[in-house]
This record gives sequence, structure tokens and C-alpha cells, in this order.
Amino acid sequence: MSEHTIPVLRKAIELLREIAAGGETTTKALAHQVGVPHTTTYRILQTLLQEDWVRQTGGGRHELSFGLLPLLQPLVRHELLVETVRPFLAGLSTETGLAAKLSVRQGGHAVALLRAESPRETSISVRVGASFHLALGSSGAALICDLSPAERRALLERAPKECWEHQTAADVEARVAECRRTGVCGDFGGFRPHVHAMSAPIRDRAGCVVGAITLVGFSQDFEGKLRKAVARRLLETVARCDRALRGGGELKEAA
Repeated sequence: MSEHTIPVLRKAIELLREIAAGGETTTKALAHQVGVPHTTTYRILQTLLQEDWVRQTGGGRHELSFGLLPLLQPLVRHELLVETVRPFLAGLSTETGLAAKLSVRQGGHAVALLRAESPRETSISVRVGASFHLALGSSGAALICDLSPAERRALLERAPKECWEHQTAADVEARVAECRRTGVCGDFGGFRPHVHAMSAPIRDRAGCVVGAITLVGFSQDFEGKLRKAVARRLLETVARCDRALRGGGELKEAA
């Protein structure tokens, strides 16, 4: 256990997980499962009950309560975004032969929410849940392309030092400028030498950036005329996603 964690908070989280899993959720059973004294378990449960994160059911058992719903609203919006984009992402991967992913901004990072693997036998895999600082790669530039210069500068100043091992802030700004000018931007081996990528932002009905679609491949996938063809197909897919999102309601960025 890290010295920087709070033990009682970790126990409260374990209690929530046990309650979510179902099974025997009386105070006595939970105390045994989590390995804390009965009185501590009781006090944690009373706190969760007051916040309406947990509610009591018959026989002294507990279950998760609707008070948790406001905390999950950003995830609900992301779920709508994922389901809207899913068929378009799959089609884009099939058309181009490249791996495709949907990323969203979470604080200072880009997080991959959805992937469509390349139909080729040899390709670059994209892991759902992968998180990278917004200073890195084409997806980061697409997600911050609408920030003001001052906001971008502040974000880049807070970036960890490993972001600057193979690039400068000027390189990030160049990708952002490309995205604002053409609608797409590329990172061709700057983040990882063998990984080449091209991204474009997707927007809700208010015109706000809510995500970025990225195509990932090898250097030969973006050479010469292929780069223009990939950019064209990416822009066409983004336009379809934008139209679908405008028809399905506004999705606000979770920054």
C-alpha cells in the first residue's frame, strides 16, 4: 500500500466494491470481507447512507443507491458518444486498413474510450483505457485545438518532463495550428518512432470538441498520396459523427 494513501478511505472503497458485487452485505459480513472492525464498518456505512451512496434493504443488507448517479453523468455522456461513434469508427478502420480509436479529454490527458482494430494481419494495436498527456501525439493536439493560447500554454507548462524528450512546445503548437487550419493533424513518429498517427476533433451541436478520432499505422501508411487519402477519409468520418451528434443532442466536454 502506498504511504500516500488514506487507509480508511481505501476501506470505504473496498466496502463499495463488495456492496456492488452483491452477496452478503450486512454490516457483520462486510466487516469480515473487508477485514476491518465492526464499529469502523458501521461508521463508514452510516456516512455512505447519509450521502445516499448506499441504502439499506431487508435483513440489514445494503445496496448502492441513486445518490451515486450525479457522479456518473460524465460516464453516461461518454457512453452516448461511444455508441454514436462506434459504427463510423469500424467503417473507417475497414476502409483504410488502419487501427482507429476514439479519445476524450480527461483533465490533462487524452484517454482512449473505443477502438476498432485494423483488418490487416500486421498492425498496431490500440488499447482502450490508454492515457497520454495532451502534449503528446496527434489526438492530444486535436483535443486542445480550441483552447486559447493562454490555456494551451498553461497546460503545456504543467506537462511532465517526459513529454519533452523528443519534442518541444513548438511542435505541439504546430500540430494544433495544422488541426485548426486543415481539420486534421499528424504525429509521424514523434511520440513513438514506429507509430504514426493522424487525428481530427469531433464536435457536438454547440461546436464544442468532445473527442478525437485517430488513425494509427506504420510510416508507409502515411507516405505520399496515401496521407492525403487517409486525411480525406478521416474528415469524411468526422463529418458523419458530427452530424450524428447534432441529431442526438449536445455532449459537453468533460475536462
